[in-house]
Amino acid sequence: MNSNLSTVFVIDDEEQSRESVCALVQSMNFQAKAFDSGEKFLQQYEGDAGCVVTDYRMTGMNGLELQKKLTEQGHDVPVIIVTAHARTPVTVQAIRNGAVTMLDKPYSEDDLWSAIREGLTIDDQLRNKKQDRAEITARIESLNEKEKQVLELIVAGQPNKAMANKLDVSLRTIENRRRTVFSKLGTQTVAELVALVLEQRAALAN
Repeated sequence: MNSNLSTVFVIDDEEQSRESVCALVQSMNFQAKAFDSGEKFLQQYEGDAGCVVTDYRMTGMNGLELQKKLTEQGHDVPVIIVTAHARTPVTVQAIRNGAVTMLDKPYSEDDLWSAIREGLTIDDQLRNKKQDRAEITARIESLNEKEKQVLELIVAGQPNKAMANKLDVSLRTIENRRRTVFSKLGTQTVAELVALVLEQRAALAN
């Protein structure tokens, strides 16, 4: 969690509530940015690192609608919803939609800060996973077409001799291409290489 990079976005149409949350965040040496509506927040948000603390009931877009809109726009920023009008169906829907938690007003500063820390940690983890996937994609894309053919045959479980026959090349050529594939993907064993490729494909499919 990096206090220099992460921002807590505070969205509430009540000024006093916004200022209270921002003061708590800043007292913990994190940046806070306040908005009096979900609409204004969405106009400015560009996928910045951090998490969102939003009131549920606001003029215009409510907290659940904001959460849904963020998902529709491809943002997976963690969301914490606070409300003075707690209802079980709303809480259930918020959690199903991926909210970190839903806090009932009045909440303690400790509870809110605990939720914010969890949200920032989740955001860090998500960004690290994205970076890892991007690096693996770059490694795979660094393979030329002939090396990609060998990679596909390795993943399919083909032995070297079968690869040589299928691609109509010598066994030594296959061995050389295999070494290059393992080197470029940063793997040591067939099991490691296959797991890397399959995990990457599964992640990109989601």
